[in-house]
Amino acid sequence: MSASIGPLEAADRDRWADLWTGYLAFYGTAVPTATYTSTWSRILDPRGDIRALGARDAAGALVGITHFFFHPHAWSTRQTCYLQDLFVDPAARGRGHGRALIEAVAGIARERPCHSLYWKTMEDNATARRLYDTVATHDGTIVYYYPLVPPLLAAATRG
Repeated sequence: MSASIGPLEAADRDRWADLWTGYLAFYGTAVPTATYTSTWSRILDPRGDIRALGARDAAGALVGITHFFFHPHAWSTRQTCYLQDLFVDPAARGRGHGRALIEAVAGIARERPCHSLYWKTMEDNATARRLYDTVATHDGTIVYYYPLVPPLLAAATRG
């Protein structure tokens, strides 16, 4: 893979939105324009609560993104890191971008230092699970959602 992983930049806004839209569409959901605006602002804010990294191909084009954040963990005095979204453009898959994004987030979580790094995916997401099974352990947990917002936005919380 001839690619680099690094923070997103202001000039990445449109491509990031395209990639995130692809991610959300995969999960059968969408979010309002205001959510894109808010999320992008929080990503660019060095004190923001959402972090993001991008994968760039050899030509410097943004081909993958990940969003992650840190939160307390009741079982440890350290925080844990949640990798919320991971998406690589279908045309760029199979070249190590997804793995590189995961490893970059893991490196940041180690430096913090976090108790753990975790993420989730749909049970039938065989493509992603082939990668995930090589870099992490599935612990057998099942996620339940108790909707607190209208259905359109509740669906968005699945990712």
